[in-house]
Amino acid sequence: MKQNRSSDTRNRIIAAARELFLAKGFDGASVAEVCRSAGVSNGALFHQFPTKEDLGFAVYTLVRRAFWDRVMAAMTAPDDPLDGVEAAVRAAFDFQRDEPGSAAFMFDVSGSKWIEAYSARSQEVHDLVSGRGQEWAAPHIAAGRLSPVPPDVFVALASGAPQWMGRMCRIGMNAQPFDEIAEQMPRFVRRAFAPQ
Repeated sequence: MKQNRSSDTRNRIIAAARELFLAKGFDGASVAEVCRSAGVSNGALFHQFPTKEDLGFAVYTLVRRAFWDRVMAAMTAPDDPLDGVEAAVRAAFDFQRDEPGSAAFMFDVSGSKWIEAYSARSQEVHDLVSGRGQEWAAPHIAAGRLSPVPPDVFVALASGAPQWMGRMCRIGMNAQPFDEIAEQMPRFVRRAFAPQ
């Protein structure tokens, strides 16, 4: 019974933090706001998450996984691997269009100083996704349907570049509108993966 209450409290805190962090950013939302929204005391929050950064990392992990699940589902659906690569890039842009708060939070946290303390745990999530992508790509590379690309380059082209371009559009540093970039980039990435 106590375990269920603790799990319920933890889930309420994460849900409240997710909503606030995505709306206001990690720095813009306070622990007091999270506690009020979750209906818990500071003590209950800090029992579950010793620091605000621990809570931020829990939300970051959820958002990253949602992003990666969407990208991976799009990539692995088509029979043609080049269609899959193109679909992955489109999914990365669609995620940003459909979930701007999640995209902004994910990118901003990735560039924050505090996330460095979570590098080992972040690497676990990265390795899981990179492994899934490489597992999907390996038979296509072996059959000559995709160019052999190192795992980190694969991830960077299929999802990192769309995230970066989305951020540049969000902060007004791209001359070209987001929708135009989202339409063009999948074709460019497809060409990068096409066998030479």
